[in-house]
Amino acid sequence: MYFLSPRSLRCTGLVFTVCTLLAGCSGTPEDQPDTASVKGLVVMEGEPIEGAVVTFAPEAGRPSTGITNSQGIFELSYNPTTKGAKIGKHTVRISTARYVENPDGTTTEVKEVIPAKYNESSSLTVEVKPGENDFPFKLDKE
Repeated sequence: MYFLSPRSLRCTGLVFTVCTLLAGCSGTPEDQPDTASVKGLVVMEGEPIEGAVVTFAPEAGRPSTGITNSQGIFELSYNPTTKGAKIGKHTVRISTARYVENPDGTTTEVKEVIPAKYNESSSLTVEVKPGENDFPFKLDKE
């Protein structure tokens, strides 16, 4: 009968652990869903909304987010390395409420200027299709 020494067991365990960690850190996980490019425009009462957080929440799975620039344009990211959103139906939420960290380490609260029907009580829905998707959102204050 052949037995491994305690040192061999530790080395085998270390190799197994490293291989498992490396497999879990791969750039394109096998369980990541198919995604598609998503960009768009957010305007309210005809004016672009700067600094709005746009969230596409699929029926199941991870949401995608983006922030509008000074022209109201956004591009979604599924995760730090993947642009776009999961293909399928999404509920869309658009909000300006957030906390911003200042250079001195303090935080400032940015107030919500978008009505609840577009964020916390959103009824906006879209379907992300394969390829490039462009969604303009024309919001009203009422």
